Amino acid sequence: MDESGQGGALSGGQVIGPAPPLWSVAPTRAEDGRCVADFMMLVPGLGARPIPVRERIAGLIREACAGYGGRVVFADVNYAINVVWVSVLAEPGLAGDVARSIRERVPDALLVGGQLGGASTLPVGPTTLLRIWRRLRGWSRRALPDPNR
Repeated sequence: MDESGQGGALSGGQVIGPAPPLWSVAPTRAEDGRCVADFMMLVPGLGARPIPVRERIAGLIREACAGYGGRVVFADVNYAINVVWVSVLAEPGLAGDVARSIRERVPDALLVGGQLGGASTLPVGPTTLLRIWRRLRGWSRRALPDPNR
C-alpha cells in the first residue's frame, strides 16, 4: 500500500488493493427476487498449490456448479484463505447437493459448519440417532434448572 492507503502500483501503473469483502459481492437474492442460501467449503492448502493445479480445481468447481444451471447464483474461489463460497437458490436440499457435487470432484474440499444435513458425514442410523437423543436429553437435564426444586 502507498501512503494514501489506496494500494500499491504494479509496473505499468495498475493500482492494486484488497479485494472487496464477500458480503458486498455475494448476492442475497436471485435475479427474480427469491432468497439464496450460502455455504462455504475449505480446501486446505489451495493457495499454496501451483497455478495450473489451482486453475484445474477452480475448473472442477465451476463444472460442479454449472451442472445446476441457474440454481447456483454465485460461486467464488478465494486462494488467499483457501475457501470456496457458493450461493444457491433457497430450495430444500440444494445446498447439500451442490456441496456433495463439489466434494465428488474435489475430495479435499471440506464443508464448513454442519447446517447442511444432506452433506453431513455423520452416519445416521437408528443406533446413531438414539445415541444422539440420549446425549441431548442428558444435556438438557443438566442445563435446565429442576422445576421441582
